[in-house]
Amino acid sequence: MKSNKKILVVSFQSLTAQSGAGMARLGYYLSAELDKRGLLKDFIVYSKGKHKTTFPSSPVSYWSRFLLFALNKMDKYLHFAPHKFRYVQEKIFDWFCTSKITSDISILFVTQPFLKKTFAKAKRLGIQIVFIPANPEENYINNLLQEERKKLNINEEDAYTYDKRIRFYNTSIKFVDTVIGTYPTVFTTYKNSNFTGEVVEMTGHLKPDFDKHNVDPQYKSSDTFIVGYLAHTVVLKGLQYLLAAWDSIIEEYPEIKAKLVIGGKVDDSMHQYLIKKHLNTDKLDMVGRIPNIQGFMKSLDVFVVPSLIDGGPYTALEAAHYAVPVIITENCGSAELLSRNNSGCKIVPIRDTEGLKKEILWAYNNRHDAHQMGINAKHNLDTYDMNLLISNIADYLEAKAGGNVTYDKLKQSPDVRNSRM
Repeated sequence: MKSNKKILVVSFQSLTAQSGAGMARLGYYLSAELDKRGLLKDFIVYSKGKHKTTFPSSPVSYWSRFLLFALNKMDKYLHFAPHKFRYVQEKIFDWFCTSKITSDISILFVTQPFLKKTFAKAKRLGIQIVFIPANPEENYINNLLQEERKKLNINEEDAYTYDKRIRFYNTSIKFVDTVIGTYPTVFTTYKNSNFTGEVVEMTGHLKPDFDKHNVDPQYKSSDTFIVGYLAHTVVLKGLQYLLAAWDSIIEEYPEIKAKLVIGGKVDDSMHQYLIKKHLNTDKLDMVGRIPNIQGFMKSLDVFVVPSLIDGGPYTALEAAHYAVPVIITENCGSAELLSRNNSGCKIVPIRDTEGLKKEILWAYNNRHDAHQMGINAKHNLDTYDMNLLISNIADYLEAKAGGNVTYDKLKQSPDVRNSRM
């Protein structure tokens, strides 16, 4: 017998015309599915604007949109440190969100954990809290970043190392009953952390809404082999390891007909590091912002994602959409999707300079095979059904809410496995 209580879905991000920004996209589709089942109370976001949904959705407060506008205006002139600015926004969101917690809720489903006051109120009312992270466990990321900064002699603080925010996370996560890991690294880092609740692996991906693109199955050779990288570069993006691999390739094969193209904004600390270490690196182009992503991707022979941590790097999926073969680290969630069936990627450990070098040279020396790997990547992306993930999460929540669906049913799905109950 179904409970009369409902499920509240909360996302720190805002609604957009199509769905939602960031993890609000998952919240959007999940809310639609829960509403069909008669389980949704509301979908709470930071700001909604004029965007309408077919299901109940609300901003965290009537004032949140105006407050967010005012904060952004202040930031324009005062230039707050980004990590402190985000922390303030998270604290305000948490304060507003407590008013949304009522006794008619059975489950609070959240896509971010910085909700200490909200969680505390939910627990007082006997509400179960289920959290689905976009990234691996926060302390794991903090430790990785601290190690990397020591190596690079970089002291700049950010959201992952800001002490107040880490304490906010550690006091908030204690209230959470269940963490759902949709990427292998997310599942593993939470399972191996100090978190004492239930950790469930429910492998799945947020699939972007790409325009249709047809691929020529025939490889067309060019004089220069182009290796691409694109990101808003911070320490965790691992560019330092890709550049070290590139230096080794150029040193060993000085006559190689290849070029590394680095796209995207580079944060100040990493920019200083790159100037110091790689200003004179041969066969390297730093091109900055890429206004034409399709043109950039189609110009590449291979795309590299050397991140130390990256939940589901969008750029890897963009490369796959244009059938560009991908070299990606094991800590990137997208590696799981691209490596399915006939693999569309080469996966290397993090911080593995030699591994990156080996796979770049493999792609250089095996261009037809690499081109086929890109076609495989596109196939894996195109044939992936995101609705399976949404349905699995909804089934799980319905079971927890006391519905007719049991967790045993979920175990029949190949995308749900290795749970710690």
